[in-house]
Amino acid sequence: MAIVSSRLLNSLSCLLIFLHVAKVAGLEDDTIPAFFKLEKKQVSNITLHDVPAFNIVLEVQGRSLYPKMRVKITQEMAQRNAECREADFAYNISEIRTDSKWGQYSLVVPQNVSGKLYFCLPHQIVENQLGFITPNVIDSESYKWFHQGPGIRVPMTEEPKATNAPPMVGSRARRDENATGMLNEESIGSIRIKGLRLEASPKEIEYDENGVPGVLADLQHTVRLFGEGFTEGMTVTFTTEKGTFGEMCYLPIAKGFPIENGSLFGNSSVQLKVTLPVLPANADAFYLCVKDGPANSLKPFVHQGDDPWMQVKTYSSLIPLWASIVVIFVCISFSSLFSGLNLGLMSMDKTELKILCNTGTAKERKYARVIQPVRNHGNYLLCSILLGNVLVNSIFTIILDGLTSGLIAVIFSTLAIVLFGEIFPQAVCSRHGLAIGAKTIYITKFVMFLTFPLSYAIAKFLDCVLGEEIGNVYTRERLKELVMVTTGENDLDKDEVNIISGALELRKKSVAAVMTKIEDVFMLDYEAVLDFETITEIMKSGYSRIPVFDGTRQNIVTMLYIKDLAFVDPDDNTPLKTLCQFYQNPCNFVFEDVTLDVMFKIFKEGNKGHMAFVSRVNSDGEGDPFYETIGLITLEDVIEELIQAEIVDETDVITDNRTKRRRKNITSENRKDFTVFADKTDKNKVRMSPQLTLAAYQYLSTSVEPFQVNVISETILKRLLKQDIVCHIKKNKEWRNDPVTVIYSQGKAVDYFVIILEGRVEVTVGKENLVFEGGPFTYFGTQSLVQTVGIESPAAPAGMGSLESLNIDSMLRHTFIPDYTVRASTEVMYLRIKRSLYLAAKRATLMEKSKRDKNQTSAQLDEEIDKLLDATGDDDISSGRITPRRKSSRNLQNKSQQELINQFESPKSPSHLSNASPPNRLSVKGGDVNGSVKGSPVDEDNMDTRGEETSLLPKKS
Repeated sequence: MAIVSSRLLNSLSCLLIFLHVAKVAGLEDDTIPAFFKLEKKQVSNITLHDVPAFNIVLEVQGRSLYPKMRVKITQEMAQRNAECREADFAYNISEIRTDSKWGQYSLVVPQNVSGKLYFCLPHQIVENQLGFITPNVIDSESYKWFHQGPGIRVPMTEEPKATNAPPMVGSRARRDENATGMLNEESIGSIRIKGLRLEASPKEIEYDENGVPGVLADLQHTVRLFGEGFTEGMTVTFTTEKGTFGEMCYLPIAKGFPIENGSLFGNSSVQLKVTLPVLPANADAFYLCVKDGPANSLKPFVHQGDDPWMQVKTYSSLIPLWASIVVIFVCISFSSLFSGLNLGLMSMDKTELKILCNTGTAKERKYARVIQPVRNHGNYLLCSILLGNVLVNSIFTIILDGLTSGLIAVIFSTLAIVLFGEIFPQAVCSRHGLAIGAKTIYITKFVMFLTFPLSYAIAKFLDCVLGEEIGNVYTRERLKELVMVTTGENDLDKDEVNIISGALELRKKSVAAVMTKIEDVFMLDYEAVLDFETITEIMKSGYSRIPVFDGTRQNIVTMLYIKDLAFVDPDDNTPLKTLCQFYQNPCNFVFEDVTLDVMFKIFKEGNKGHMAFVSRVNSDGEGDPFYETIGLITLEDVIEELIQAEIVDETDVITDNRTKRRRKNITSENRKDFTVFADKTDKNKVRMSPQLTLAAYQYLSTSVEPFQVNVISETILKRLLKQDIVCHIKKNKEWRNDPVTVIYSQGKAVDYFVIILEGRVEVTVGKENLVFEGGPFTYFGTQSLVQTVGIESPAAPAGMGSLESLNIDSMLRHTFIPDYTVRASTEVMYLRIKRSLYLAAKRATLMEKSKRDKNQTSAQLDEEIDKLLDATGDDDISSGRITPRRKSSRNLQNKSQQELINQFESPKSPSHLSNASPPNRLSVKGGDVNGSVKGSPVDEDNMDTRGEETSLLPKKS
C-alpha cells in the first residue's frame, strides 16, 4: 500500500513540474514585454508628502514595450518570469517616454530605502481601444505581474548622489535645488484648474455625499474646466494618486485629453471630452492633472490637488457584457412568449374551450383539457402574463440602455420588442395558440406563482368590479353572421345555413312582413251558393282552408274547410251559410306586430288551426278607432321564413304571395278541367230551388201580362222555367266597374225580358239619372216580347194570334232600346227570357192547342214541344257569370223586313206555310213608356235571332 502511495505521489509531482515548465515556457513569447538592460540616467532630490525622496530617471532597453505600460517595483529577488506578489509592490514609477524597444521612466524612492529594487512587468494584458489596461477576465485577480530577473535592478545600498545638472532629453521634470519635492515654477507654469463640471453624459450622473460626480466607465463624457491661465495647447489627464497642487502627477491613467477647438473662453474656461476607465478598488477617485503642451511633450503633468470639486468617480455595469447579452436574449424570448400567450390563451374563452373539449380532434381535446384549468382563472392569468411581459421588457430596456446610448437603446429596444416581442409571436399564436399554450403551460404556471402576491390581488379586484367571466355569448345577429361568414370554411351547405338564419330571425320578423294581403286572398261570400261553379272555383284555387266574409272582405265570419264539402252535392245548390252554421269553424285573429316565433308556437299547439287573420287598429279619420283585417298568415308562411325558401305544392300557381311570381311549369294544359264532372245534359246551367221556381211561375202567370195563361199555357210556362234562363251575378274584386253587373244599358238595344228573383238592382232612369232600387220580382223589358207583326186569321184563338203571324214575327229583327240602366248592387239571381224563346213558347202553346184538337197523343206532343223549346234554349248565359258572346242568324243574315213580308205574300212561300190564310194586314205596334220598338236590324253583338225556329214547327200545322 505504501509503495502504491509513493508511486502516486511521484507521478503527481512529475505532473506538477511538467505543468510549471509548460507554463514558464509558454510565457516566453515575443509579444510579452520584457526588460533586457537598465541604466540610471539622473537622480534628483524631492519631497513627497513631507518625506525626502529621490527622483531617479531610468532608461531601459527591451522588447514589446508599449505606451502607458504599467511597471511595478519590488525588493524581492526572483528568476525571470517568476510571478510577483502584489503585497511586495512599493514605490511609484511613471512613464516619461516609451518605444517598442526603449523607454524612459521616473522612479520616486524615499531616501531611507536601502537594498536593491527589482522590476515586474504585466503579463497577458489586453489593451482596449481607449488605451486602458483591462483586467484578465479568466483570472480572478485584476493583473498578473512577472519578475524581470536579478539582472534588472537599481542598487540602493549607497545613497545616490544628487545632481543639479539640467535634465537630459526625455526627462520627466526638473526638480528644485532645495529638495522640497515640488516642481519649480517654470515646470508648473501658469495653468491652474479650480473646478470642473460635467456638461454632457450618455448615462445618468450620480453624486456622492461630497458632491463628487460619478459617471459610467468607458464612455465619453463632456467636461468643462474652470480656472486660470488656460491655453489652446494644454492637455488634461487624470490620476488615481492623491496630491497637492504643484506636485508631479504620478501614474496617469491616460496619455492626455486635448481641449476642444474653440472652447477656450477668456483663458478661464475650456471644454474637453474625456473617457475614464473603471476606478480601481484601492483608489478613492480620479484627480486632475494638466500640462501646457501636447500629450507627447516632455513636460510633466502637474497635479491640481485633491479637493472634492477636483474629483471624478466612475462606476461600471453590474453585469458583464456576455451576461448582458444572454439576459437580453432571454428577455426577448420571454417577452415573445408572454405576448403570444396573452393573445393565444386569452382569445380562447371558457365557451370555446368547452366546445373544443367536447367536439375537437384528439389533439385539440388534449390541449383544451390542459389549458382549461388555468384559463378558468381569467383575470389572474391575464395579470400574471402582463406583469411578466412588462418585467422582461423593462429589464431588456435597462440592460440595453447600459450597453449603448439612450437614443440607440430606445430605437433598438422599440424595434426588438415590436418585431420579436409582439408581431411575430402574436401572428404565430393567433393560429397555433392552443398548441403553444398547452406546451408552455408549466412556464405559465411558474409565472403565475412568481407574480402571485401582486397579480392575484389585482385579479380579485377585477373579479369584484367586472364580475365573473362567462365567456363569449353570441346574440342572434352575431350567431347568424358567424354562420354566414364561415360558410366557405365549415361543412354546412346552403340549405342548412338558410334554415339556421331563418330560425334566428323568427323573433325579429312580425306577421305583417310575411302575410298575404287581404286583397289577394281567395275568399267566399257568406251568401254564396255551393253550386257546381262555386265548388269548381274552390277546387281550382288549390286551398284547403277558405275564409268566408259577410258583406265586406274585411268582415271575416268563419272558415270553410275542403273536407266540409265531402257530403255536399253541387246539384243541391246548398247555401254556404247553411254549411258554415253547421260546422262553425272558428277564426283566429292576431295583431300585426306579433312575431313569427309566437305565431309558430300558436300554430304548433293546433288549438286555433294553422291559419290566422292579421288585424290592426285603424285610427285614421275623425271617427273612433276600429279593428280592420289586413291580411292572412298560415303555417306554411312561417315555415317558409324558417327555411328561407318557398314551399310549392302541386296546386300552387303563384310561388310567392308578396312578389306575385307565377310558377313556371304551370300552363293551361296542366290545369285540371272539372267540367267533366258537370251534367252535360243541362249544359251546366244555373238552377233554382223548387220553391223559387214555383214562386216565379205563380208571379209570371198572374202578374206579368205576356206570360198569363191566355198567352202561354201553364204546361209551356213550367217547361219554359226549366230552360237555361237563370242568370247569377256574383261579386268580384272590380264590383263597381265590372260590366257583367250591368243587366240593361241605357240606349243599347236588347231582345230579352228580365225578372229579378234574388238580390237587389240599381235602376238609373232618363237624362236626369234618377236612381231607384229594385228588389225581388221586379221585371224589365216586356216591350221586347210584344208581338209587332200580326196576321188576321179567324181561326186563331183570341189573344194568341195566328201561327203564321208568330212565324213572321220571329223572322223579323226586333229591337227594344231601354231608356234606363239596370245594374246589380248585390249578388243577384234573375231570369233572362229572350224574345226568340218567348215566341217559341207561344208557338208551343198554339201547337199544344191544335194537336189536342186533333187528338194527338201526349207523348208525341211532349216530344215535339221539347224539341221546339230546346232548339231555342241555347242562350249565351254562362253559369254563374254572364259572358257576352257574338251570335248571328243563320238563315236571315241578309234579309230585311220588306223581304220577309214579300216572302209571305208571294205564292213561293215555304211549304209549311202554304195552308195558312194569307195575311190581310201587316201591322207594327209601336212603343211603350219605357222604351221604343223599331223594325230596324239589331246589333249582332246583342241579339240572338234564330232563323231556324220555323223549321221546328209541325208540317201539318
